[in-house]
Amino acid sequence: MRMAKRMLVVSMLAILCLADARTEEFFYNRTCPNAETIVRDVVTSHFRNNRTIPAALLRLFFHDCFVEGCDGSLLLDASADGAVIEKQALPNNNSARGFEVIDDAKARLESTCPGVVSCADILALAARDSVVLTGAPFFVMPTGRFDGRISNRTLAEAALPSPFDSATRLKDSFARQNLTVQDLVHLSGAHTIGQSQCQFFSPRLYNFSNTGVPDPTLNATYRAELQQACPRNANATNRVALDRGSEFVVDNSYYRNLVAGRGLLRSDQELTLDSETESIVRSFAGDENRFQLRFRRSLLKMGELRIKTSANGEIRRNCRRVNPRNTIIVTTTNGDDAAASTI
Repeated sequence: MRMAKRMLVVSMLAILCLADARTEEFFYNRTCPNAETIVRDVVTSHFRNNRTIPAALLRLFFHDCFVEGCDGSLLLDASADGAVIEKQALPNNNSARGFEVIDDAKARLESTCPGVVSCADILALAARDSVVLTGAPFFVMPTGRFDGRISNRTLAEAALPSPFDSATRLKDSFARQNLTVQDLVHLSGAHTIGQSQCQFFSPRLYNFSNTGVPDPTLNATYRAELQQACPRNANATNRVALDRGSEFVVDNSYYRNLVAGRGLLRSDQELTLDSETESIVRSFAGDENRFQLRFRRSLLKMGELRIKTSANGEIRRNCRRVNPRNTIIVTTTNGDDAAASTI
């Protein structure tokens, strides 16, 4: 009887934990005080050697959060249920990168405070640091996420927006994540940094929507530039800046380019063809401070998607692998204590 009561209490606590899944500002202040500094140092070190790393890390965060929430599932090399993993999904395969930065940060954190900081939080902090390193004002990224054990290619391909999507499809994709049309335009501003492979926009240059002609919404001068960078016989993985003239700085240049018909991806330019999104694009094109504020707000909102807890997640010891089943990691909800043990 005692055991039955105990199991009932544990089950109720698990349900409550799931219902109250949330993050906190400076969650690791007591359990791992240098956690955020360590992540920032690692990201900064990689950035000094490769200026494209911030865009890669920000993209990882987006692609992770859109598939079953911000739980580090994109980082896994194998899933607990044996499914084909997210890394192999079409939007990620041979294009998602930056995993070594998360690995380096995790290794340093495990040597400092083992079993405490989740891979999901490392990715969230790395995304925040990437945005700040490339020109955005500093902001606090709440933490306290747990890592998921399941990574699924099919779920990723169903959830992630496509660079070929229309505005209607983009709206639907974001709505499924409980993100608004405003969030769609705000978060598309992540394309203010980074590059895209030719394969993701070359149809606009030569055979838009199987019409045999280029996309008529594409600025003619810009189209000629892109055709030089991505001729018909070019390697599909050749890269071009997403934000012409400003690919390493978080600013409102992306929106100004859209207004001028210089959106690289169809999914970018589509934002100017829909009345609901076009007005927001124009407001950001004329007001960088407004963009910075709204982008930050929507990024933080996205970072709260379907947070895992101790009831349905874990703190991985290696971001590429789920913990062995006999490893137990317990973290209190307020972050006061953390312990890891093997039984």
